[in-house]
Order: sequence, then structure tokens, then C-alpha cells
Amino acid sequence: MRFKSKRLREFTPVVTEKTHGRSSVEDILRVVVIRAFDHSRRGPSGRFGVGEQMPTWDLGRVEVAFAEAAVDPALWPKALDAVAEETQAFGAILLPACGNALPNVPYTPSLAPSADAYFRQGWYLKDERYRGMQALLKNGVTDDFDVMSNELMRRHPYYEEFLAPHGLRWYVGVRVSCAEDLWVLSIQRSTHQDPFSPEEKRRLIRLTYSLPSSIAIARALGTAVGTSALDAFELSQTGAVLVNAHGRVIRANRSAELMLCGDLRISGGRVIAANAAATAALDRALHDLLLRPDRRGLASPVKLPRAGRHPVLAYPGRLPALTVNSMSPGQAVVVLIDPESKSLANATALQHAFELTDAESRLAAMLQSGCSLDNACDRLHIAKHTGRNHLKGIFAKTDTHRQAELVLVCRSILSSHDALQQTVAGPLAPPPA
Repeated sequence: MRFKSKRLREFTPVVTEKTHGRSSVEDILRVVVIRAFDHSRRGPSGRFGVGEQMPTWDLGRVEVAFAEAAVDPALWPKALDAVAEETQAFGAILLPACGNALPNVPYTPSLAPSADAYFRQGWYLKDERYRGMQALLKNGVTDDFDVMSNELMRRHPYYEEFLAPHGLRWYVGVRVSCAEDLWVLSIQRSTHQDPFSPEEKRRLIRLTYSLPSSIAIARALGTAVGTSALDAFELSQTGAVLVNAHGRVIRANRSAELMLCGDLRISGGRVIAANAAATAALDRALHDLLLRPDRRGLASPVKLPRAGRHPVLAYPGRLPALTVNSMSPGQAVVVLIDPESKSLANATALQHAFELTDAESRLAAMLQSGCSLDNACDRLHIAKHTGRNHLKGIFAKTDTHRQAELVLVCRSILSSHDALQQTVAGPLAPPPA
């Protein structure tokens, strides 16, 4: 049945659906009148007829809210609430356009149940709406109709098995790009609301120009936090590697760079061990950690074997200062503990305290750890008479005369040194090796 009236043509799909194929004029008119009355009650969420005006959206409020959230990440849900309120939507969520989002992305409280299912049930890996990225890049906005028809939506698992149980149906995505970063402001409407109209989509284009500055600020602040975290680990001479949301290395501190050589290295954005099983274990540990927003602190270590040496212990971890900001380039750290580095750190401290030579400081560190002179010489690969000569020099510089006395003096110095390191490193202090 064809209608000449534009207003009646607008309801044709509804008529077909509601009357279940019946062609009675009375039935058709009944559906049209009921739907028209429903639209007039909904106001902003419905379509607008002749003479009706679309309600004013205060997008300036959204821009201010985003600017505030960029500085204080705890305000992101409030900023997205402002988006939902101004656009008469059910909720909003901010997602990376590349997919593979982390559960710490910001969203409105109204979307909490659906966001939980989105990540827990793996829908983020099969989000059909990402097929509209071409339209997003070209036009600045995209919606469900850039992906598939309304008829197909009614049969598609993404819409019927994921969205429908949560009362969701329509969305519009707004491009928010910043340098190499591309985010999608995903605004959601429920099954009781109508899709976003062309006019509404045109209004939202304004945000593609005004919101990127907030993302840039949030990203810059996140970068600063990540750099500070690496520097804090460096203060305690602990190796640490900063990784992004996909577990790829962004940066390593100096201690980590010195450790990642030979059997261990950074390649293709990953920490690689000569042992393939160890590399795979670290990748799995990082993946599991990044997908669990409730995890804080350091996870169990992964052993990275080295030929002829003790393995390095890799502790994947999430720091609250990093994870609270989903725009931060760094989302996790890998703390690297070398069991052999403790003796090197001790040797450095003793060298500075008593003006020992490199060889003397290494021997002194071995002796204070409980090694006998013969055992220390074997481990340092030096002859016994060379070790005895070094010990004489150590006695003279530390004003001691016996090995037991030397051990007490060295341990006193190292105890004070460790206490100072713990005070400086604070909550970022590494776990014991």
C-alpha cells in the first residue's frame, strides 16, 4: 500500500509490522494515530512533523565536561552523562576506533550492565558497528544504517543477543581524533526510542572539531604519569617497561635496557626471551591483566631464562595512576627483577662508601652476602691469590682486620642504603627478588 502523504509514508514500516499484513484502512489509521500520539508525547526522542522544532542541545556543556574530565579522569562518567542528557540518549561510552578496547574505557552508569557483558562475553571482538568506520572517517559521524538495514538488525546476533537484552538498539558514533589516536564517542538509544535523525547527526559533527583537544590533554597527562612511574622504578635501580593497551612496549627505563640484552630483548614491541614458552607465558599474563580492570599492583612473576645465568623475573602490573586514565598511552608495566643485580647494586653502594675499586667492591658484596673467600673467587672467576690481594685492600679502606668485622660494617652500610631507597621509591618499590 502506497501513501501520498509524507507523514503517512513515514509510518509505512510501522503499519506493515503492527498490522501483520492486514490491509484494513481502519487498522492502518489506528496504528498511524497511535504512533503519531506516541511521538508527540516523546518529544525529543521522536521525529518532528511540519512546524515542529528540534529541541536545543547545549553541546557547549558537553565540551566543558570533556575538558574537565581530561584533567581529572574520575569525571569521565559525568562528562558522558552530559552527552546522554543533551542528546536525549540512554547512555554513552568512549571507545578506541581500532577495536580491542579495554574494560577501563569510560561509560555512563546506565551502560554498566551492557558494558560488563560487552567485555566479559567477548562482544568487543565482534562489534558489528566497527564496520561503519569508513563512514566515520569520511563524515565525522556514523550510525547503524551505515552497517546494515533495519531488517537485518532484527535477525543479527549482535543486535538480538547482545543489545536487545539490555534494552538497547540505536546508536550514533562521533569521530574524536587526536594525532594517531582515533576514538569513537558512541551514543546509545534504547528500544523505546527512535534512531538519530539526519539533523541530529549534523549537529553532532560540531563535536568532531571541539572534543579532540580534550583527548590530547588526557593523553599528554597520561604520558607524563607513565614517564614518572618509570623514573620512580629507576630510582631504586629496578628495570621497568611501560606497555600500551595491546601489551606492546612503549618505553623502557635505563635499568631495563641494560637487562634486555643477549637472551632477552625487545622486538616488535614485545619483551622476547630466547625461550619461546617463556615469551608466550609473559604475553598471556599481560593479556589477562589488561582485560581485568579490578586487578591492581603486580601479578605473579614469569621466569625469563638466560643461558648460564639466573632467570629474570618479569612481574606484569597495573598502577592505579595509569589505569584510571583510559587515554593514557601506557596502561601497564612489566617490572624486571634480576636476582644477580642485587649484588651489583650492593657493590656500587660499597664502592661509593669506601672508595673501593670495581674488583674490590664486587668481592666485598660477595663476602657480606655470606660467601667464603674461595667461593667468591670462583664466582668472580678470579684466582685465589688475586682475591686475597683484593681483600687486603678492602681491609685497609674499611678500617677492618677480619672478614667477620668486614661483613658487619658492609651490612650496616647496605641496610641504611636500602632504607633510603625504600623511602624514595615509596609505593612503587619492587617486590623482593
